Amino acid sequence: MVNGGEDEASRTVPPLALGGTTGELAFVKETVLKKRKENADWALRNRERKAEKRQRIRAENKVIVKRPEDFVTAFRNKERDFLRMRTRLKVRKQPPAEALSSKLIFAIRIPGSVDLHPHIRKILRKLRLTKVLTGVFLKATELTLKRLLVIEPFITYGFPNLKNVKELIYKKGRGFLDKEPFPLTSNDLIEKALGDHGIICLEDLVHEIATVGPHFKDASKFLMPIKLKCPERRLQMKKRPYKDGGDSGNRGDKINELIEKLN
Repeated sequence: MVNGGEDEASRTVPPLALGGTTGELAFVKETVLKKRKENADWALRNRERKAEKRQRIRAENKVIVKRPEDFVTAFRNKERDFLRMRTRLKVRKQPPAEALSSKLIFAIRIPGSVDLHPHIRKILRKLRLTKVLTGVFLKATELTLKRLLVIEPFITYGFPNLKNVKELIYKKGRGFLDKEPFPLTSNDLIEKALGDHGIICLEDLVHEIATVGPHFKDASKFLMPIKLKCPERRLQMKKRPYKDGGDSGNRGDKINELIEKLN
């Protein structure tokens, strides 16, 4: 009887693997299983987040009956902004671009009115500052300074230092290639987009932006507007320059303090 039991144990059939063949099951590391679970949880949260966003957009786009007074107020606000813009252009004298302490400007769109005058909205679109708390690098030219003066109540700007330029691009920089955004984690994509201008890696991109090199226009256009975080003290739309206690307008070198809070 004992021998019979040993023979039966020796004839134990191994478990079936995938495909119906006999053999050991594939070994999966615990870290891989954990990563799969994290990916599944992230996908679920992502679907829920997108569903909430769609619901919020539907709620915001519902037809709301406005009173005639609301239309009159919105129209007057637009016209007042336009008249103030024309006054700034006539009264304020901008210093020449050559007299500035830096050729590099970092402009940030701050919270403000939703109903903007079409001319102001057009300038914001040209400078790619259509979304609140986004920033772009600009070259200090006469045209750029004039545009910044036009939209001054809706932005704040100044001269960033090398440290903040590098941290902004490294932490929040995203490129735009073939109509698709991508994080700046691959030098191959940077070379594909800007290789013709001698920019083949992230360090070259930072150097071109910080020094306002000969291919600054292509490099800044390649960079998407940088999304910044909301500060502890929200930027208020006081429609007063920074030097008069507001949040808008030219901050000069003080823009670096704000960048460190928003980055």
